[in-house]
Amino acid sequence: MSKPPDVDRRRFVGVAAATVAAGPLGLLERVNTMTHAVTDVAQPKGRAGTEIRQFSFKAPDADLAELRRRINATKWPERELVPDSSDGVPLRTMQNLARYWGTEYDWKKCEAKLSALPQFTTEINGLDVHFIHVKSKHPNALPVIVTHGWPGSIIEQLKIIEPLTNPTAFGGTAADAFHVVIPSLPGYGFSGKPTAAGWHPVSIARAWAELMQRLGYTRYVAQGGDWGNAVSEVMALQQPAGLLGISTNMSATVPPEIAQAMARGEAPPATLSADERRAWDQLDFFYKKGLGYANEMALRPQTLYGIADSPVGLAREARPLCRRTFRSWLPMATAQSLPVSDREIFPTLMDSACTFSKRASILL
Repeated sequence: MSKPPDVDRRRFVGVAAATVAAGPLGLLERVNTMTHAVTDVAQPKGRAGTEIRQFSFKAPDADLAELRRRINATKWPERELVPDSSDGVPLRTMQNLARYWGTEYDWKKCEAKLSALPQFTTEINGLDVHFIHVKSKHPNALPVIVTHGWPGSIIEQLKIIEPLTNPTAFGGTAADAFHVVIPSLPGYGFSGKPTAAGWHPVSIARAWAELMQRLGYTRYVAQGGDWGNAVSEVMALQQPAGLLGISTNMSATVPPEIAQAMARGEAPPATLSADERRAWDQLDFFYKKGLGYANEMALRPQTLYGIADSPVGLAREARPLCRRTFRSWLPMATAQSLPVSDREIFPTLMDSACTFSKRASILL
């Protein structure tokens, strides 16, 4: 290993270290709907070999042709009876999305990007974990493990690899450099599919600490959003040796009194500022109208056969959630007019469709 990085120069650790320190000071009591229910679940048992194996993937042309055939053979339902998306993704939106996916989208371009990156697998607690590992040319780079969410994949993080590993090419300095580790969550993409219960943010957090140890990193940080946030938060609570701090782009920091008032159906407090009221309205809407998919996956995951069998069913489930992830979604009049943010979901859809992993991923 090279000399440990001078982390004092990194705002990342300057802010994130406070999160790790907050563990003994009450972070365990914070309301977090994604991690609270799983902290007492039994962990996967056993320890396999620590071998790290190189990995590559090439989708067979026959599989890609069959996928396009199934997309183009979709039997569509009737049009929605409302003029907006309040009933779900509009029929025209899905038809335009499917038309582009089934006739224009080229998975091989994304496959080439993946193939150009160092990819590996290693077995942890009986499951193959797939990950990208790109080391910076800067000797004092700080290792970071970045975790995606649902319905996402490692593909979402491809665009951050170069700025993090080679910051001097993007206006930064060598002190801003990171060695980047991006694992696929269990059941997602190229990682193995769990065959028994027991994989959740608590066990995954321990697995990620084991992965960083296997890679020889004795000082590192963690980052994530959505389920990646849950995993990173649990890592902070577990405080594994070497973890300096975490960063999250989905922090669950709702004050207890606000969470209780919302749960009781009360009106927002009159003392909220304009920004706080906007946050209240967004969270209130999400709890009332945005959690249907999560309730179904949590309570009856085996009923979601359509996600595994129908490519368009998979896209319909993922599209509203990717919409929040990629932000600027616009109505689509034609396949050609798809904005860049819409096009970005197709690599992730293909990552699931090519590996038949979406059914397994909803069990997390």
